[in-house]
Amino acid sequence: MKNFLFVVPRFAPVGKYYSFPIGMGYVMSSMKQKGFRVFCVNLCHTSDSVEKTLAESIKDNEIDVLCTGAMSFNWNEVNDVVETTKRIKPGIVTVVGGAIITADPTFSFENLGIDYGVIGEGEKTMAELAAALSSGENISEVDGLIFYDKDKNIVLTKPREAISDLDALPFPDYEGLEFDKWVANSWMEQCYQALIFDCDEKQRLCEIITSRGCPYSCTFCYHPLGKKYRQRSLDNAFKEIDFLVKTYDINILNVLDELFSLNEERVYSFIERIKKYNIRWSAQWRVNNVNEAIFKELKESGILQIGLGVESMSDKILKSMKKKINTSQIESAFKTAHEVGVCVGANIILGDLEETEETVKESVDWWLAHPQYEISLGFIRAVPDAPIYRYALVNNLIKDKLQFIKERFPLINLTKMTDKQFRRVVKDVNYMNSSQKNRLEGKVLSSKVSSVGDNGKKIYDFQVKCPLCQKTSDYRYFQFSLKPYSIIGCKHCYKRIKVSTKKIFYQDYNSFRGFVLQIMTVVYFTFLKRFSFFRRIRNMLR
Repeated sequence: MKNFLFVVPRFAPVGKYYSFPIGMGYVMSSMKQKGFRVFCVNLCHTSDSVEKTLAESIKDNEIDVLCTGAMSFNWNEVNDVVETTKRIKPGIVTVVGGAIITADPTFSFENLGIDYGVIGEGEKTMAELAAALSSGENISEVDGLIFYDKDKNIVLTKPREAISDLDALPFPDYEGLEFDKWVANSWMEQCYQALIFDCDEKQRLCEIITSRGCPYSCTFCYHPLGKKYRQRSLDNAFKEIDFLVKTYDINILNVLDELFSLNEERVYSFIERIKKYNIRWSAQWRVNNVNEAIFKELKESGILQIGLGVESMSDKILKSMKKKINTSQIESAFKTAHEVGVCVGANIILGDLEETEETVKESVDWWLAHPQYEISLGFIRAVPDAPIYRYALVNNLIKDKLQFIKERFPLINLTKMTDKQFRRVVKDVNYMNSSQKNRLEGKVLSSKVSSVGDNGKKIYDFQVKCPLCQKTSDYRYFQFSLKPYSIIGCKHCYKRIKVSTKKIFYQDYNSFRGFVLQIMTVVYFTFLKRFSFFRRIRNMLR
């Protein structure tokens, strides 16, 4: 029997947020269920070098096969794991799975220099590959693989069928992935991008998936789990939630489903069942799947925020994106949510193939006219293997495919605009974002230093009145922003608002440093971010 080491790449330094690797957790638990010897190293939970950490684990556990994977966005981190492993033990077998392989199997397989690539869902494929490697059976009979044959020819085996019965899968291997360390961190400020919990308040966040796949074909999107939509039974999903609450004391739940809201009856059942847990939760919705009745039920269930798929406020662009919604539905969804008092978030992503200065103006003007809504403004990225990514390759907009992926999909002009027009739009939007132009400002009613925390920082008790719901929230926290404005979440309507850092953290705030930092932020996002040199410098300083 061979020994298998699963490695979570270093997505983030210790203490910084990264999305918990649920997919790898499912594969690990499926492997263990079949009786394989499985070990794990989570590089996000150690400050030691990648080489030192891997060398110790490979030696101590006599590892024969190393398995890793991620989204294409994390190419560099995955590649680092693979290259480091080959230096440590040249003869070791390397396996990579996840969207990084599934999106473009042959290209990724060749450029990562691995022995096997797992295409599509990995639970069954990896278990069958492990069995074949352990017994010497014919690997070409394992569906969903890419590898070299003895003559160094690339072999793509039969595509793996989507797993229909998701309830049959064991829960992710939380223990093996060190979920206890992940959940112990106060992630909400990083996820929510605003202060909403007090510094001494329990924050036990968990992310789960209750369905897989998406039948829609939005041009900017790629579905690594396929287009066949499958759901876990709610009994199965809540059995996992029960386990997480009991074992890890979670009190915040983020449902990561691509398409949570498709089945209205299931949605109502989920809402009714989640109420008894007294936890705050969030999920993603389509704007044509919401109504006043659902919003009222959501409000009573402890919903923190729901994400609505918006993307554009131009019907022309929505049609081009194949969103199968219209601006009237978007307007109605936000208006109803606002009236009921449910916080909804959304993204407007500019840069579609049919985008013009006129369609950009439609979206930006609507965004500016509705600061009461929780909407982010950004740009489309051509990610493998989205339709617009394929369009960019065919039209030679991506000159060097590997470099493009390594640089994490830098912004390219896919639109009907000239490059000059596009750059101007990017500059204007980046300025508005970095200057917090569209953020409502809360009124600081009081602030005082109440104590000193374990980290040696002064803890402030402060009150802020929300400009949206007009309610007052009490907060207890140390200074977390060096800029002139700090972003907090109203504890009643959950709207993110800006407040004067100087008024809240009056003993710690340095006006000159805050002013310089804000100017540098605006200059970077407005003028310098489009250059890879400055992006690399910023990443090193983070």
